[in-house]
Amino acid sequence: MWPFSKKSPVGPNRLVFKGGAEFLQYQCEYGHTRIQPRQGVVALVLDAAKEFGVAAAVKIEPDGRQMAALRVASDDGGFLVMATTPTAKGDRLRPGDIVIWVPLEHAPSAVPPGADPRFGWVGFIVAKVKPEVDLAKPDFDITCFYDR
Repeated sequence: MWPFSKKSPVGPNRLVFKGGAEFLQYQCEYGHTRIQPRQGVVALVLDAAKEFGVAAAVKIEPDGRQMAALRVASDDGGFLVMATTPTAKGDRLRPGDIVIWVPLEHAPSAVPPGADPRFGWVGFIVAKVKPEVDLAKPDFDITCFYDR
């Protein structure tokens, strides 16, 4: 009751971004960007149809798994990888979605001549997350799992 009520904390408790691109930019500057096998990194689903002229933005494999072009968070603004979901479960991916990509191993032979060597990382899309940061907790809000 005024004048004895507590003051609200200054600043937001949650950072909500306009979209996936803005969230990825924030993660590139302030988030986890070190590539280590089996440690997830934030990535943005790209529109492969616009970027590379292929038939679909996200390809649906015959077994239902999804293959997407991703821009993975890194200190230099992100790098490109191709990745699939490990199962056919989960929401359909769309360009602009934010996902957790888990690298498993680096395959140097998969890197085209002159390409960024990080393109050779092989991994899976394991979850889709909200483009938000809750300052009160360390984890992202997951909206869908692809590995369960």
